[in-house]
Amino acid sequence: MLRYTWTLNMTWLVNSAAHMWGNKPYDRHINPSENKCVSFVALGEGWHNYHHVFPWDYKTAELGDYSANPTTAFIDFFAKIGWAYDLKTVSVEMIKKRAEKTGDGSHPVWGWGDKDIQKQDIDAAVVINKKDD
Repeated sequence: MLRYTWTLNMTWLVNSAAHMWGNKPYDRHINPSENKCVSFVALGEGWHNYHHVFPWDYKTAELGDYSANPTTAFIDFFAKIGWAYDLKTVSVEMIKKRAEKTGDGSHPVWGWGDKDIQKQDIDAAVVINKKDD
């Protein structure tokens, strides 16, 4: 009984934390958020903003490696041996369009070093406490 109660409470805690704290890079208008701590504790299940925006993506996260999403590695392993199939994912173009349209600005499509940043924006930026390279 204690194990069952503990498991239910931990499941609800993960879901609650991922809906309360974190960034919303894909849709700032919904409650779920991206939470690295939850993802670490729950083996990759803390990327709720992505999951709610793209529910058909088997990965539940837009990550290029398995460091923060071991569940995807598990599924990919079984796909390689033929036990998992018809896996659907989202294109990079669709992710970028959605992040630009409804995201909160925390997605890496924005930011310093982006290939689309214009030279005049770089020149006009104020860099405080610049580290010499």
